[in-house]
Amino acid sequence: MTMGARVPRLIRKTVAMSTVFLLIATLPVLAGPFAYITNQKADNVSVIDTATGSVLTTVKVGKDPAGVAVSRDGARVVVTNPGSRDVAIIDGCRHVLQGLIPVGEGPLGIAINAEGDRAFVADFYGHFVSVVDLAEKSIFKRIPVGHYPAGLAVNSDGSKIYVAEREDNTVSVINGLTLTIDKTGKVSQHPFGLLLDENDERLYVANVESNEVSVLDATTLLTIKSIKVGERPYAMALALKGSRLFVTNQYDSSLSVIDTKALEVVETIAVGEYPEGIDRHPDDRHVYVANWFDNTVSVVDAESLKVVKTIATGNGSRAFGQFIPQGGSVLSSR
Repeated sequence: MTMGARVPRLIRKTVAMSTVFLLIATLPVLAGPFAYITNQKADNVSVIDTATGSVLTTVKVGKDPAGVAVSRDGARVVVTNPGSRDVAIIDGCRHVLQGLIPVGEGPLGIAINAEGDRAFVADFYGHFVSVVDLAEKSIFKRIPVGHYPAGLAVNSDGSKIYVAEREDNTVSVINGLTLTIDKTGKVSQHPFGLLLDENDERLYVANVESNEVSVLDATTLLTIKSIKVGERPYAMALALKGSRLFVTNQYDSSLSVIDTKALEVVETIAVGEYPEGIDRHPDDRHVYVANWFDNTVSVVDAESLKVVKTIATGNGSRAFGQFIPQGGSVLSSR
């Protein structure tokens, strides 16, 4: 075989390999999952790649962002902006703002259904919950609720939406089909953050004024037990197959760790100053805590009960809600 016959074959091989490398370079890659931290004083959201423990990018949203919710697959992120009275929709793959939806007087708590097509927004000053069609970017319905609604939680099949009514010291259940209130139950003073267990059997309620967590039967809304925690409990996360409940205590700059079988506090962990939002990583071992006054996120190991990493974020990190997708990694453009 002569050199003249081998050159074209070499060229063809080189071109083919170059094409493969080009395709690989342009394909989306698995990353994250990402944590979306609202920075209220900076009017933006820090996107943390939890695989590297660093901020990947920052997304500008509306004014004074506070609440956040992420679809299960991480493709859609919704953020409440009380200052501009709207909700921001972020593309969870490209990390860009898709639009702003006016919602009311004071949007705060927010939750998203399992399908990722509807968001529920608690209007703190308007005393209603807005049902937002995320595809149409419009309000589907407004549901009157109790006074100063704050935290929200949606069960796994979307049949129940729970809302904390801060000034009434109550929690109400909205029927996911009729979008009307089915039931209301009493809790301790000034309920704020809500959290359902993975079986939708228990509802945990953080009561900021009485420094307690109310443990409710999610069906009857009857109180199973009230547990004293730190000062000004705000939000909660479960880890280790639901065996441990972590509660942010704003004034104590700490987490209370509750054994969910014994329903008692077993440990207190120091984190950053004025912790607010908290969420579980899908690995079920780590929890992420947004520290409002420190402008950081603390990463806590649920087994060792130690802070294993501190990540600098933005000015006034709040992240009230579920800010990490629970369905695993998502596709992200390079």
